[in-house]
Amino acid sequence: MRKSYVMTGAIVTAIALSISGTTFAEPLAPGKPAGVHAAQMGNKEWLVFGGIGVVAAGLLIASAGGGNRSAPQQSVTASIPTTS
Repeated sequence: MRKSYVMTGAIVTAIALSISGTTFAEPLAPGKPAGVHAAQMGNKEWLVFGGIGVVAAGLLIASAGGGNRSAPQQSVTASIPTTS
């Protein structure tokens, strides 16, 4: 039983690695920059901060809507009869 899970995991990993984005990427030309300057010149910071904001909002909404409301506590009084 466990061997089937391991084999399935190995097959899925092999397929994922074979069709990943790096498989289709072109090799870098020798002696040329790797694109760091072009990446630094982009103005995509709003995507990063927007993504962080969306995740934070989702977590806040998920934690606020838990619905785990307990009933108000009732006080219990007990009287013990004493004989004297």
